[in-house]
This record gives sequence, C-alpha cells and structure tokens, in this order.
Amino acid sequence: MLLYLGSLAGLLLIVAAVVRGVYQAGELADMRSRLVVIAESIADFPLPASSSEATLAEARKDFASTHQQLEWFSGRLNRPLARLGELRSLGPLPKFNSRKKIYWQEGPDWLAVVRPVDAAGSDFDGSPRIWLRVSESLEPTEARLHQLDLALAMAVIVALALSAAASLLLTRKAVQPLEISLRRLRQFSLDASHELRGPLAALAANAEMGLLDGGSEPLQQRKRFEAIASATAQMEYLVEDLLLLARQDEGRLDHPRPLDLSQLLIEQLDQHRDGFCLRKQQLETEIEPQLLIQGQVTLLQRLLRNLLDNAQRYTPAGGTVTVQARRRGALITISIADTGIGLSPEQLPRVFERFWRASPDRSQGGAGLGLSIAHRICLAHGGSIRVTSQPGKGSCFLVELPALPVASGRMKLA
Repeated sequence: MLLYLGSLAGLLLIVAAVVRGVYQAGELADMRSRLVVIAESIADFPLPASSSEATLAEARKDFASTHQQLEWFSGRLNRPLARLGELRSLGPLPKFNSRKKIYWQEGPDWLAVVRPVDAAGSDFDGSPRIWLRVSESLEPTEARLHQLDLALAMAVIVALALSAAASLLLTRKAVQPLEISLRRLRQFSLDASHELRGPLAALAANAEMGLLDGGSEPLQQRKRFEAIASATAQMEYLVEDLLLLARQDEGRLDHPRPLDLSQLLIEQLDQHRDGFCLRKQQLETEIEPQLLIQGQVTLLQRLLRNLLDNAQRYTPAGGTVTVQARRRGALITISIADTGIGLSPEQLPRVFERFWRASPDRSQGGAGLGLSIAHRICLAHGGSIRVTSQPGKGSCFLVELPALPVASGRMKLA
C-alpha cells in the first residue's frame, strides 16, 4: 500500500506541476496581451506637458490601475521624462534594434513592454525620439499562483487520504477471504490429524501386541487383525472423503448426463431399510416418478447416502425419518426430515463445516465430513442445500437441484 501511495503521490505532484505551469503561462500571456493593448492605445498620444507625477496623475485620472505604470523616455536619456500609475524603478531601456518595434523587459516581480511613441517621430539616426514603457507588477499573479498552490496541495492531500482509506478498505476486503481460507486450512489440518490419530493408534497398538505376543491363541490374533482391518477401513474412508472434498472444491462434474433422481433415491432407500429396521426406526416416503436432472451418478448417490446416514445416526429408536421428493417448477426438491436430537440456532451455521459434529461424542462413527460433502455436491450440480431444526424435535434437510424437461430427459435416457 505504501508503494501504491508513493506512486500515486508522485503522479499527483506531476499533474499539479503541469496544472500550475499551464496556469502560470496563461496568466503571463494575458498580462502580455493586456500590456500590448495599453501600449498601442497610448502610443499615438503626445508626450505629457508636465513631468510632475502628481500633476500628471491629476490630469490622467482615467488611468487608475494600482499595479501598472506608464513611463515616457527621451531617445537619448534613460531617465523617464514622465511617469503615471504605481511608481517603481525598473532601470534603463533596452538597446535600440531597428528590426524590433516592441521590446520586453522582465524583473523579479514585474513585466514591461517598451515601444516608440509614433507621434513623436524619429531622430536623425532613425531612432525614435520618445519611448513608452508600460509595466505591471507580478504580485497579483504570484498571489493567485500561491492560492493555486494551496488548492493543489490540499487536493493532493485529500486525494492521498481518500486513496489510502479506499486502498486500506479494499486490501482488508481482499485479504479477508485469504485469512478465512488460511484459518479453514489450519483447522482442517488439525481436524484431519485428530481424525487420523485414532485409527493409527489402533493399528500401532494391535500390530505391536501381535509382534510381542507370538504365542497367542488364534482367536486373539484374529481379533487383533479385525481391529487393524477396521482401523484401516476407517482411514481409507476418511481419505476418500478428503479426496472427494478436494475435487469438489473445484466445482466440476466429470461427464454429467441425464439421470432419474427418483430411481437413485429408491435404490438408496432400499439399501438403508435394514438399518432402519435394526434401529427400530420408521421410514416414510413420498417420491414422485421421473425426477430428471443432469448430473454425475456417483456424486448424487453419495449425496443421498450421506443425508440418509445422518438421519439414521441421529434419530433414536422409535423415531421417524420422512423422505419426500417432488418437482416444483424448474427445481427438484428432496427433503429428509427426522425426529432426532435437533440442533440449536447457534449450531445451524456450522452444520456444513468440515469435521464439525453436533455432539463431541465420536462413538457414533463418522468423521464429520458427510454434510460438508453433501453441500459441495449440491453446489457442483448448480443446486443448494439448507437445514431447519429445533432442539429435541429433529432436523429437516432440503435439497434443491435444477430439473431437466421431462420430454428431453426421456429422449436422452432412452
């Protein structure tokens, strides 16, 4: 940001210098034009009769400028014969040049034009007999330039302040997503390490016991190998979930095609019916036929399986899980409601976070990635998922996916 502000300050100073130079050049050009007009209008007048400034000023009340001076000179003298206006000493006249009719003189705080008085005629050597010098003070111009400098300085300061504030705000907005991503990555690393620690500890313990106790009974050894196999399967499942999340972060689908979501949902329900029976949970369904969408089979199967697993896991014995699927306009909606433990309002915003669980108790299984995966799959298919819940009354997950027209869907499926 400092580099940006320094570059902007340099650019603004260059612009301010250009503006000041253009303004100053314009002021000097106006002054030169004004002095030439005054000199031409007075050049035809004869030399004033009196050289007394007071008498001349009284006689020429029409010349009332407080920053201008008129001087008449003899061709052989550098001392003015008469003066009018704001009196100041400007020094001798420039050297005569027959090729010039107008001469310019400039001092630290004044500008003057010198020209011959035409009515006075010329000397024997061709030089004018009488010269007229019209000068004007640069103090008003310098005062205006000073005001312009102050205005430009204030404009530069205000522009830098506004740019600093805007750049700081934009920087914060630009960095905020990066900070959030870094925090999520850090939390993801901590959660993944924590989830992998348990299976790795079980693998190490059972392998070590198997090596130390070589004379154990076959049944005891079998239990150890079963524990190792279970831990390995848990790690494989976790790694698959992590890989799936990494792929879905890109938001791409591999070879999507028209699918009958009704059929996929019925197949997943058939696979879960035994689990509902073993847990003594009631399953109620209402599924419309021919719910066609464009998608990827494996991902949609995973979406439905994760939602059904979640409802089954958090619904107590004797509870009810209700599954509904219907078409509403251009969308297909799937709702999976349970009568489980429910979620508090503080927990709802975190439902789809990776590794987050409503209960810290890990005895129910799972790594806390199912709902996060479901959320990413919905986004990849151009849909959405949301949840409503009440503590002690259960939760309802609503999935909305874009539908395919029935006619085109049937033709492609055929």
